[in-house]
Amino acid sequence: MQYKDTAFLCGYFSVKTGNPAAIIASQGDFWTPVEYDDKELSWAKDFYYPEFAEFMMSDVKTYSHAYDLGFSLTLRDGREHEVHLDELRTYLFPFGIVMYSVRVSQQSEQVQDMLDALFMMRGVCSLNQEASKDYITLALDPLIALNKAAGNSGDFRALMECGNKLKIFHTLSCAERPADDASYDALLYGGGTLLVYKENDPKGFSKEYYDSIMSGSRVSVFNNWKSLSLLDTYTIVAHDVPDNMLEFWNKEYFGKMYMYALYRKFFLFRINGDFRGEIKDVSDVRKDLTAFEKDYTFPKVSYNFLPEILMDSMEKGLDVEQETAKIAEMINRENARREAETGDKMNLFLGVITCLTLFSAIWDFACLMDGVFEFSTNIGTATGIRACAMALISIICMAAIFVRRKK
Repeated sequence: MQYKDTAFLCGYFSVKTGNPAAIIASQGDFWTPVEYDDKELSWAKDFYYPEFAEFMMSDVKTYSHAYDLGFSLTLRDGREHEVHLDELRTYLFPFGIVMYSVRVSQQSEQVQDMLDALFMMRGVCSLNQEASKDYITLALDPLIALNKAAGNSGDFRALMECGNKLKIFHTLSCAERPADDASYDALLYGGGTLLVYKENDPKGFSKEYYDSIMSGSRVSVFNNWKSLSLLDTYTIVAHDVPDNMLEFWNKEYFGKMYMYALYRKFFLFRINGDFRGEIKDVSDVRKDLTAFEKDYTFPKVSYNFLPEILMDSMEKGLDVEQETAKIAEMINRENARREAETGDKMNLFLGVITCLTLFSAIWDFACLMDGVFEFSTNIGTATGIRACAMALISIICMAAIFVRRKK
């Protein structure tokens, strides 16, 4: 059976110097703005909530470079495999985050060959440069140039701040339904892990792990397609689906929903790193997080049930809520630590004030008694009176400290 796969390999990097629009402009005419007309925006606002549509189609600036050519990859077993490069896109998100996607398409009767090619292309930190030289030249070099213009190191590793490989959204389709549900699920699982599942494979995934993934991460709403959301991949496997529907999924489910879910993941990952690495103070982290939650977090994105189901599965696969909870927990813990430090300093300050007040009161009392009973005349000098007063103050302070420590 012939299979078709359309995949988007995605990553992000931060802008360290300059502004994102100027960085795009610095690349000459390589990048073309993606613009939406009023009709497209109006349709989107009927399908999505208006604020989400405005954000993804107006606030986020998108640029494209179209390709229509093939290149060859050398697979791990030495065979050559053809991949078609369709398009590069960059997305300028708030907080200086540049996201990008590399769109490739493949056709083969051997699903594992296509998955092996995706496995190679996503591993930007461990690329075999000889086996992937055409892919590097056409797809990665323009992104590396952009990365360098943004003040980063401009190497393969700098293309991906979050993890060591690119994220993948892909649709794997065929004309006929696989033989049975088990074969369908094995194909879906293979799309997600980039290794087709074979039960009882001595070197493959365990049945327990396979079952847990399929029960917790799979979405199956219609009979002719299913999806699987994992941390590094989002896979749709479909049969007997027209090309225009596949393209709708690529344009909407990937281009708007998955990219937005990735943006949330990348932002939270970055701010988590800033906080842990003490790059930003907790007050700055809290300020950025508050602005992000207020302006760029949408509890719902669509009026329709299916996009909401898919968005929930995307964010669950990317651990977005877990990332949010970790940051909130760290901020609360840091605030508690600072409040405790502030409390200790305040207690010390109050202790000093108390001692000074006590000293002043005892001194005044000693002077009063000296004036009434003339101790300095009858007993000794005024200096002796002061010494007695200081000794009394010291005894009282030490007693107070001792009592407090005992508590």
